[in-house]
Amino acid sequence: MSGILGVFSVALDTVPEVVMRRMAAGLRARGSDRSATWSAAGAGLAVTRSAWELEDGLSGNALVVMDGDLVVAADASLYYQQELRDKLARQDVGIRGTTPSHLILAAYRAWNDRCVEHLEGDYAFILYDRRARRVFCARDYGGTRPLYYADRGGRLLVASTMSALLAHPECPDELNLVFLAETAGLLWASSHETAYRAIALVPAGWSLLWSGGASASLRQGRSLPEVESGPGLPFAEAAHELRRLLCRAVDERLARRGVSAVWMSGGWDSTAVFGAGQTVLHDRRSARALRPVSISYPPGDPGREDELITAIAEQWNVPIHWLDIRDIPLVDHPVERAAARDEPFAQAYEIWNRALARGARAVGARVAFDGNGGDQLFRTSPVYLADLLRRGRWFALAREWRTSPLHGVRGFLQWAVKPALGPQLLRIATILRGGKRLHGCYERWMPAWIAPRLQGLLAERQRHHLPSRQGKSCSAYETHFYLTCASFSRAGSCIAGYALEEGIELRSPLFDRRVIDFAVRRPWWERGSTGETKRLLRRAVQGLLPDRVLAPRPFRTGVTTKYFERETRKSFADLFLGASRPWVLAELGIIERDSLLRACQQYLRAPDPDVGMALLYTLHVEHWLGARVRRSNRAHEGIEREQPAARNSFAALGHG
Repeated sequence: MSGILGVFSVALDTVPEVVMRRMAAGLRARGSDRSATWSAAGAGLAVTRSAWELEDGLSGNALVVMDGDLVVAADASLYYQQELRDKLARQDVGIRGTTPSHLILAAYRAWNDRCVEHLEGDYAFILYDRRARRVFCARDYGGTRPLYYADRGGRLLVASTMSALLAHPECPDELNLVFLAETAGLLWASSHETAYRAIALVPAGWSLLWSGGASASLRQGRSLPEVESGPGLPFAEAAHELRRLLCRAVDERLARRGVSAVWMSGGWDSTAVFGAGQTVLHDRRSARALRPVSISYPPGDPGREDELITAIAEQWNVPIHWLDIRDIPLVDHPVERAAARDEPFAQAYEIWNRALARGARAVGARVAFDGNGGDQLFRTSPVYLADLLRRGRWFALAREWRTSPLHGVRGFLQWAVKPALGPQLLRIATILRGGKRLHGCYERWMPAWIAPRLQGLLAERQRHHLPSRQGKSCSAYETHFYLTCASFSRAGSCIAGYALEEGIELRSPLFDRRVIDFAVRRPWWERGSTGETKRLLRRAVQGLLPDRVLAPRPFRTGVTTKYFERETRKSFADLFLGASRPWVLAELGIIERDSLLRACQQYLRAPDPDVGMALLYTLHVEHWLGARVRRSNRAHEGIEREQPAARNSFAALGHG
């Protein structure tokens, strides 16, 4: 991974070197061992990179790369490179080097903006066409490499971090208080908004275009195939094909030499990645190695999967690098971490993920795999019951209901009736319930401490943040939702950033586009039916993992609820109730402090995981804002400056 930035001007003025240096300093968290800049009339590019990322198979030793009139700054790891080279050869396009940056330039020369349709990997890049004076930026579908921009009329600023953009004298730091309210409430995130009104995020899988002084425009890349659009292959053949695709995806992502790591639980996602990787290495008799890094939980803890993990490692005769959950706090130096953070959002299990990254480094790895994509692609909730009910498939509905863990009228209404209700029917149900609102399946719970004057506005915005469900079955929409909702790519980007800061490049073989395109077309019953889940994935890795691991489980394992409850009850009293200073969020009118403290007291008496998680995110945003105010050294003036902005922001949306 790398830090990249670009500054472009219609006026063709040269970017002052001192400005480029100041902006490049804002990329420090993404690598600072090596840096390079390039500038010409009206354009400047820069790249910063860690020394270990210069190795073959990672971002490479070329920083800013120029080929004729094209210049690129890329944060990229590309896979299936030989296939790409073959395509370029058929287009009679030469490649001037071996790094991902060289391949991106060649792909753009061959296919222009459609180059992203031919790139498979984890990437974000900024490309400048000097002759056309045109900027083309893009992010891959998984979205682990961030890319922000500020369109300042005649000037475009683009960078991997918001800190780099804010270092430019023309980028204001006025806060986007509505976005901060959504983040503090753990609500669904916008695909493009950020904590600053002047800065936007290029959404995962989208491209950014800017030319000739026109406003920057966003364009969506290749979309998902239609979910459940089969029939496709029979189940057994589909499982065989999925195994082939998964082995290829892991093979493409393994480190070129030495050790790669797997952040391995005892579930079916990361273990499938591990089994596929071991198969590849065994078949090739490779000297490379794949080592599991796992977290051990005490006996009796619902998070414990130690015995399952041990059985997998023993089958492949591979040692496990164990981490002890008792040594991993949920909250660790939150004020200091918030001060160093580029944005207010912090993934809840940041310390947990950092520990896994350090474990990967301890076994000598620079590349680590996770199981991201497994739940989105291969699992379904009981929401498919609503499809059976709606289609009148009574016998199938009765069979599925008997084998499901759900019981009673409430469970039936929750999963067989409610998911099929559209917005109008939900409103009618609310009226029939005497005004007590019936929430849709994918609506986030609104914390009671969010200021009442904002709740209507935020609820309306939440509906806009959800992917459209027109024309999809309930089960198909669920898969579509978890693959396209912006909140998940934002969280994935944060986790990859934590790993990078610990010296690890995190990769997700299950999020390979070939795997995605194949898996989403498969029917719902392969994701879950008759009490079993992830049926296709489990069949695909049969023989690669012990039978006891792949067997259906009577209850969920690897659940972190006890860990979360223990850690929050240990820290929340001091962090919330022991804080005597004013809450910046309250002074900005985003939360009600007394409601927040009451909610915390209630949580400590009777923990509710939804409340606990929302409290944690509110705390992260508060500390981030507090650090920003302290850095300005004008706390009172800063708050006074933002309060009118808050009123204007809310008023502009009709809620002043």
